[in-house]
Amino acid sequence: MTNHLKKIIFYGRDSQQFAHLYKPNSTKILPIVVVIHGGYWKDSHSLDSYATSAIVDYLQGFDTAIWNLEYRRMDAIGENIKAPWPATFKDIAAGLDHLKTIANEENLDLNRVLLIGHSAGGHLTTWAASRSNIAPDSELYEEKPLSIHSVISIAAISNLFNAGDVDQPEQIQRLMGGCANTKAERYLACDPSTLYSEDINLTLVHGAQDTCVNISQTQHYCDNAKGVVDQIIMPNADHFSMLPHDGQWQAEEWQQLKTLIAEKIKTLGSA
Repeated sequence: MTNHLKKIIFYGRDSQQFAHLYKPNSTKILPIVVVIHGGYWKDSHSLDSYATSAIVDYLQGFDTAIWNLEYRRMDAIGENIKAPWPATFKDIAAGLDHLKTIANEENLDLNRVLLIGHSAGGHLTTWAASRSNIAPDSELYEEKPLSIHSVISIAAISNLFNAGDVDQPEQIQRLMGGCANTKAERYLACDPSTLYSEDINLTLVHGAQDTCVNISQTQHYCDNAKGVVDQIIMPNADHFSMLPHDGQWQAEEWQQLKTLIAEKIKTLGSA
């Protein structure tokens, strides 16, 4: 494993507006892998406790920087007072764009960025890579967002309009501050399947046995995409099978995901 050093960097004033930056002890200009954890956008998990921490550990075997991004999340129950719309989206955008601020100091190559997210984090990664397609009159519009060309979205909620495809549809309404019928402009600015960009090298990974986020979410995205989307369906996998949990570090799905990550990093190339 490469000797990575960890630094905590805040991109905002709130206690949840930070990221862990991991870098090998090197003076080279490095590609960046951004990891965004899931958990239904709720504060019941953090970047340390969520299963994507295994991806962060795995990435430390590569000669790349890692930006493990935290963001404001909703209270587990009750009204979403802690992170009302558009707080979570603003944080993901600001956390990514903060890489522009630290790129020179930290020797980061902004032309070689890979995003990886799971579940709600998969939603946020796919959305973040498509920000250039947000309508100019939206509160989330940015003139020059960080350009993202490579994404691995795992068990993602990729269609907010089809809330019936997930086992907790109420979380989408809490995140958005209402349903699609009453907050259509918000959904249009936050729905990955609406904002799809042909410029993204996107791979969607989904388990056929997923009862948390139905595979139809991924299928709908691919059916309506304007360009080519790589789709990896794991026939025996549920929502978390592709991430090691309960000591299952040798699971076939985790090995398959590691191979995919390694291939994606390789396509980033060298400086």
